[in-house]
Amino acid sequence: MPRPPVTCHILDTTTGKPARGVVCSIFKLNVDDTSDSETVICEDIDEPFALAKTNSDGRIDSWIFTPDLSKRSFLTSTGVVEKNSRLEWESLVPGFYKIRFQTAKYFAREGKSCFFPFVEIAFTVSDTRHYHIPLLLSNFGYTTYRGS
Repeated sequence: MPRPPVTCHILDTTTGKPARGVVCSIFKLNVDDTSDSETVICEDIDEPFALAKTNSDGRIDSWIFTPDLSKRSFLTSTGVVEKNSRLEWESLVPGFYKIRFQTAKYFAREGKSCFFPFVEIAFTVSDTRHYHIPLLLSNFGYTTYRGS
């Protein structure tokens, strides 16, 4: 299976180890940034178009897409195609996206409390190259950057 155009990696900075089993969801956002004012209007889509769980190395290397047939045209508009009866993210469509990382569930399994029940990282896709979204995570803070 080819690498999807968006991948993630989470490191738990409280342990210095990868954060395994973190549920992640990815959304395509409707953003209006054409206004002359400094306000950017974002209509959030309530449902993600794909879900994943970090592996033992804290990585998302594949996504599971919603099987709902009524969402197929939306999936196609994000670059997801059906191949051999499987949905694959073949190409990345420019636009605005966000990934939600379910951090509270992860830290609860680790026996720790946390301040942020989830972390959302919104980002702009301007071209079709691969995008890697790393998350450095503790139970009271986080940081991210544009990965390679």
